[in-house]
Amino acid sequence: MALTVFTYHRVLPKPHPDALSIDVFERQLDYIQKHFEVLTPEEAADFIAGKFPRSRGRFAMLSFDDGWLDNWLYATPILKRRGLRAALALSAGFLHDGALRERAEDVSAEIVERRNLDAEKLAPEGDTLSYLSRAEVRAMHDSGCWAIEAHGTRHLKNDRDISSISAPAKNVSAEDFEKFLRADLQNCIDEISSITGRAPQMMFWPWGHYSDASVRIVKSLGFVAQFTTAKGSVAYADSRDILPRLNAAAKWKKFTRNTFIFCRPWLSRLHDIVAHTETLRKV
Repeated sequence: MALTVFTYHRVLPKPHPDALSIDVFERQLDYIQKHFEVLTPEEAADFIAGKFPRSRGRFAMLSFDDGWLDNWLYATPILKRRGLRAALALSAGFLHDGALRERAEDVSAEIVERRNLDAEKLAPEGDTLSYLSRAEVRAMHDSGCWAIEAHGTRHLKNDRDISSISAPAKNVSAEDFEKFLRADLQNCIDEISSITGRAPQMMFWPWGHYSDASVRIVKSLGFVAQFTTAKGSVAYADSRDILPRLNAAAKWKKFTRNTFIFCRPWLSRLHDIVAHTETLRKV
């Protein structure tokens, strides 16, 4: 069969416009664990490389993007109780040196429940409290529930309204873009390595945006897999430079429908043809 990489961002106790509620997240995990063998990120990397002991089966991996505080406060205990290990695609530019916030009760609701757009607007001003501190990333790593992977440093869009690390902005040369991207990614690698003692192996492109140049640069830095946000599944020994994921939709009917379609490569391809969708998000 194939590997389905389920994409999450945030988990909060109650319904929220930018997050799954804990109840919905638990229900989805019940479904995933019933219908899939959930691989660790390390096992998933072996599957992609064709080095996993078994090529047949229905496999899944869990991934979270950005590095939100709620990943530590709410998602980590759930993963630990279930014996699961997920990939955290960390945006290094949101990191800060705050203390370890061990209990949700000790953090104001305004910080924990802040809307995504509000948090993104405040981050350049120095307020990154809705995101993980370095101490919290270290605690997540130490919990055994997370492999800390790369999401770049700058989680911003450029003047072309695409991810700033996916392709050059207007009037930026290819040479200058390569210097910019290498510096951005090296900073992300250095941040993660300094916290975990391990360099990230996977790159998760913000908003799923990438280009031929960005893919080439990431490969040269030693990453073993790169992911977009387009829907689909990963084949055993998948040779594609860019791999699909599957966003975990909050609505149950959509979640189960997408899972049924996109964990089956032949059905996923048929859907793309009928719906006239692009398989991957190249810019």
